[in-house]
Amino acid sequence: MSDIGISTSCFYPLETEKSLEKVCLMGFKTVEIFINAYCELEEPYVSLYKKFADEYGLNVVSIHTTASVADGYNYFSDYYRRFEESIVVFKKYISLAKTLDSKYIIIHGVKKVMRTSDELYFERFKELSELAYQNGLYLLQENVNSFRSESPEYIERMRKAVGESFGITLDIKQCRRAGVNPFEFIEKHHDIIKHIHISDSDGSGDYRKNSDCVTPLKGLFDFNKLFTEMKKYGYDGEYIIELYKHSFNDENELTEAGRKLKVILERAD
Repeated sequence: MSDIGISTSCFYPLETEKSLEKVCLMGFKTVEIFINAYCELEEPYVSLYKKFADEYGLNVVSIHTTASVADGYNYFSDYYRRFEESIVVFKKYISLAKTLDSKYIIIHGVKKVMRTSDELYFERFKELSELAYQNGLYLLQENVNSFRSESPEYIERMRKAVGESFGITLDIKQCRRAGVNPFEFIEKHHDIIKHIHISDSDGSGDYRKNSDCVTPLKGLFDFNKLFTEMKKYGYDGEYIIELYKHSFNDENELTEAGRKLKVILERAD
C-alpha cells in the first residue's frame, strides 16, 4: 500500500545516521536513506541504521548511492578496471539494502556531457541491475536534469536495452528542471515507475531561488492529480519527500506536509 515518506537527504549535510534519527523522531515510518560517504556502508553505521529501523518500525524502502555526480566516472567509463572496483562498492549497497529489507537502490547514471557511449552505459547498467535483481532488489534509474536520464525518450531506449530488471525513480523536481511534464512522463513510463520523489514549486521555475523545490503543498503542484493518476495505473509504491535543507523553514513544515499528503493520498480516486 502506498505511503508518504521522507529522504534523509532533506537534512544534508547533517550526517546520515543523525538524519535518520531525526526523521524517526518526526514520526515518519517510510524512509529513503541517502548515503553520503563510502564509510557509511560499513560498521558501525549499518548497525545504527538497523537499530533505528527496528526500534521505530521503519520501512526503509530505498538506498540512494553516494557520489551521484561521479556515477559516470565510477561505473560507466571506458576504463573497465575502475568498474570492477566500483562493483565491490555496489555489492556493499546490496548488502545494506538486504540488511534493512529495502527494495530499491537508486542511481543517477551518466551526465549528458560524458563521452560514454549509450551502448556501454546500457551494458554496464544491465550488469549492475541484474546483480541487484538476483538479490531481490531493483536498481532504479532516476530521471535527473542534465543527465541522459532526464529524457523520457532516452528512458525508453534504456528500458529496451536493460530488459525486465529495469525500473525507474520518478523525481518531480527533476522533471521541472528538465522542462518535462511529469504527467506526460507518467503516461509514457507508468509501468516501470517503482518509486517517486516529491516536492513542490511556486511556478516561477527559478532554481536559483529554490522556487522549483519547496515543501509539498506550499506551491502549485497538483498532488491529488498525481496520486489519482498513479492509482489509475496500479501504482502502490511510496512517495518520498525529497528536498534540500534550504527548501523548507523547519521540521514541523515537513511533518505537516506528510500528514496532509496522506489524507490526499487516501482520498484520491
